[in-house]
Amino acid sequence: MSYAEMILPEFDQEMASTRKVLELVPDDKIDWKATESSHSIGWNASHIVNLLTWTVATFDADSFDVHPVGGEMYVTPQLKSNKEILESFDENLAAARAAIERTSDEQVMQPWSLLKQGEVVFTIPRAAVIRSFVLNHTIHHRAILLTYLRLNGIKIPGMYGPGDEGV
Repeated sequence: MSYAEMILPEFDQEMASTRKVLELVPDDKIDWKATESSHSIGWNASHIVNLLTWTVATFDADSFDVHPVGGEMYVTPQLKSNKEILESFDENLAAARAAIERTSDEQVMQPWSLLKQGEVVFTIPRAAVIRSFVLNHTIHHRAILLTYLRLNGIKIPGMYGPGDEGV
């Protein structure tokens, strides 16, 4: 079984669940925060959408520098509406899925490094980047977003079982 055949069923399931959650983000709550020091609903949704871009970046380069020497620190692009969130998610999802489909089993085992100011923070196989930085990281921020939505009285869908409406 190839890497793509192994990871895509889980990837597709998690991304379908993620889209269901993003569909619930209300435009009038984009700036809502649970606490003053928390990120907003809109930031979490934007971050989830942006995490998919790491898939293509992981397969297209050997590293990523979050704050290159002499350059600006990476900042999550902020999406301003539910429409923009969903359109960007769908676009990024299609690109991410295509990147997984076209990658070779050899390539997914090659090392990839996260850098800051040109210094290696860590190096792991590309497959581990997809698992941790794309899938697990998406699930983590999806859970935060679900909590924020629930705190705003929004019923959440089922993902691994029934949701608030018994779906």
